[in-house]
Amino acid sequence: MRRPKQEPQRTCVACGATKDQRLLVRIAHGPDGGLSIGSSPHKSGRGAYMCPNRECWAKGLKGTRLEHCLRTKLTDENRAALLQYLSSLQESVPNGKIYTKQE
Repeated sequence: MRRPKQEPQRTCVACGATKDQRLLVRIAHGPDGGLSIGSSPHKSGRGAYMCPNRECWAKGLKGTRLEHCLRTKLTDENRAALLQYLSSLQESVPNGKIYTKQE
């Protein structure tokens, strides 16, 4: 009898939680210097993972954590793209439920 395939585990650079790779958002710094958000795990480039909620993204973008993990300095253009993605994310509440931002 075959064992079920184990999901790859990744760690969020902001909160340090270890989760299944498919539950996290990948940020990749490609060889051309571009930044891709939500890219495939098989796409080339140095990657970092973050939870898909506002708190982790705000924490990850606040300091130099993300830059350290990607081993690069983020340009203003890259930071603007990340902040734009942050504004489209859902908010989570303390009891673990997720809700979308009401406007």
